[in-house]
This record gives sequence, C-alpha cells and structure tokens, in this order.
Amino acid sequence: MDFTLTETQTMLGDAVDRFLADRFDFSARQKQLSEGISNDPGLWNELAALGLMGIAIDSQHGGSAMGFEELAVVLERFGSSLVTEPFVPTVVLGAGLLKSLGSAEQQQQWLPLIADGSLRVALAHGERQARDMLSWVTTSATRTAAGWQLHGAKMVVQGGDAADLFLITARTAANSGDREGISLFAVPRAQILSSLRCYSLYDGSGACDLVLEGLNLAADAVIGAEGQALDAIEAAYDGGAAAVSIQAIGAMKRLRDLTLDYIKTRRQFGQPLGSFQALQHRMVDLHMAVEIAESMALSAVIAIDSNPPDRMAKISAAKAAIGQAARKVGQSAVQLHGGIALTDEYAAGHYFKKLTLVERQFGRVDYHLDRYARLMDA
Repeated sequence: MDFTLTETQTMLGDAVDRFLADRFDFSARQKQLSEGISNDPGLWNELAALGLMGIAIDSQHGGSAMGFEELAVVLERFGSSLVTEPFVPTVVLGAGLLKSLGSAEQQQQWLPLIADGSLRVALAHGERQARDMLSWVTTSATRTAAGWQLHGAKMVVQGGDAADLFLITARTAANSGDREGISLFAVPRAQILSSLRCYSLYDGSGACDLVLEGLNLAADAVIGAEGQALDAIEAAYDGGAAAVSIQAIGAMKRLRDLTLDYIKTRRQFGQPLGSFQALQHRMVDLHMAVEIAESMALSAVIAIDSNPPDRMAKISAAKAAIGQAARKVGQSAVQLHGGIALTDEYAAGHYFKKLTLVERQFGRVDYHLDRYARLMDA
C-alpha cells in the first residue's frame, strides 16, 4: 500500500503548516482557551479563504473536488496544532451527509455556503442511552398539517456551539434500535436557539446539548428519503472516526517530539534523562506506537470509499488501534515529563487532553473491537 503523498498533497500540507505556524501557534491556543472561546470566526474565515472548507466539495458547488486523502493531509496538521474549529462536524459530517442524502436543490442551497466558509454545520444524532449504537434514536418526528413536529433530546453535538445549521435525526417509523425509520432534518440555528446548552469539551473544542419540545418544521426540512438515513449516518460516523484518527496522529507525533526534546534537555543526577536506558526503551515503545497507529489511520482513510462492510471493518480496526495508541502515548508522555505535563502553561498536557477525547469520539475501543469481530464473523 503506497502512502506517499502526491505533489498536490505535499503542497497542500506545506501551505497549511505555514498558515498555522503564523496564525495559530501554541500561544494563540492559550489565549483562545483563556478567553473561553472554542472557535474563532476570523480564523475560520481565513481557513476558508485557503480553500480548506471546499476540499471535498465538487466544483459545481464551489469546492475543489478533491477527496478524503487531501482532507487527511489537513486534518493531521490540525491535530498537530490543536485546532479546535468545527472542521470535522462541518466538512466531514455535514457536507458528507448533504452530498449523500440532499436533493439537488438542498445541495445547491448549502454546499456552496460550506465551501466559502459562511455556513457551519453540526450533526445532532447522539442520545443519552444510545452509547455507540447508531440505530438507537428515540427522538420522534410526527407529521402535522404544515410539515413535522419533533420531540426529544440530543447530547454532545460536536460543533453545535458554532453551528448555523443542525442536521437532526428523528424517528419517523419503527422502534428505538431498529435500522429503518430514521430520518434526517435540516434545522437553522435560529429555530432552536433557546433549546441549546453549549459548553467546551476536554480539548477546548465546542459542543452542545439540545432539547426539542414540539419543534415545528416545514415539510421540506427532510433530507433524503424518509426513514432511510441510517446508512448515510453510519458512513458519516465512519468518516468522523477516520478524521479524528488522523488528527490523533498529528497530535501523537507532536507529543512524541516534545517528549524526546524534554528527556534530552532535562537533567537528573547530573545527566540528561535521555541517557538512562530504561527511558530510552520507553521512548522506543512510544515511537513504535505512533508509527503503527499512523499506518492504521492511513488504511482507514483509503477505505473510506470502499463498500460498506470493508469500510466498516477497516475503520473499526483503525479506530480501536488508535484509541489504544492514544492512551499509551498520552500516558507515557505524561509519565516521562513528570508534573510539568499537567500544567496549562506547557503544551504536553494539551495534547494529552486531545488524545483522551479522541479515544472516546465516534465509538470507543470496545465498540469498534466488537463491530470488527462481528464483521469478520459475517
């Protein structure tokens, strides 16, 4: 399997590296977090001006018609720089669902706005008792004379604090846990503003919970065929799992390098920590964990466009491996650094928080191990 970047991908990565080094270094992140800000509209607009929001959107809708491999180049840089903008919710989940389920009119209405950075999107799917079971939807949508009425609640809507448009799943038929009967609705922020409770996640990114008590929607709020949204939602979640896995690779590489620099310069008993053989062995283990995780993440990226069983198996294998590697690398780095790694003034602790969150996003390790086993037995 060839993981070599093309010339275009290399140029894209270099451009993003230069931009982030100038615009979003660690001091900029510290300032943003100290002000309680999970996203910066100015930074978002500058990223959009670079064309990053439209990478995977076709040229007909204002994008550059690239693919997930180019998205991965950007995502690794975002992970390395700890960018907290809602890129995955908008560009991976939101644009992905609109491309797969939206009508021609809906795509023309929203995809150009995503591509130019003027529309941020959040997928509201998770519910309190669902854990990682994507078919568990208790939020209901009932027909009315004017369209639809939604009742229910959604939890931990990533990017919801900044979203202009919410894609909300609700059950229009069948029972909780059934695959059929799940529909997707587009809801502008203004319609649910009073229902939102927003907060920051462990890594500084934003999310929200929302409660829907008789939310009235027009008949054309449905995206795609009524009751047939689950396959597309599973594909979107797999894209999200691959995306945060690639972000984790960027974060793990940076944390590995920080740790190596630290043990080379920190002195104990009159000599650098890196001169102790036991710590050298720990660094080798940490380095190998990063290298193996990177190979798994890249295999998941390549599998995005595969047939569903193959896609799901490879992404579950990768997400489980990366969840385990994220924990190993994060904990090892903190142990090798000592107490300084737990301070907000030092970058290592921020990467540890990022990796801790990634382990839990888009399916925990146990969920993906179980799904992989089921797919292999099928």
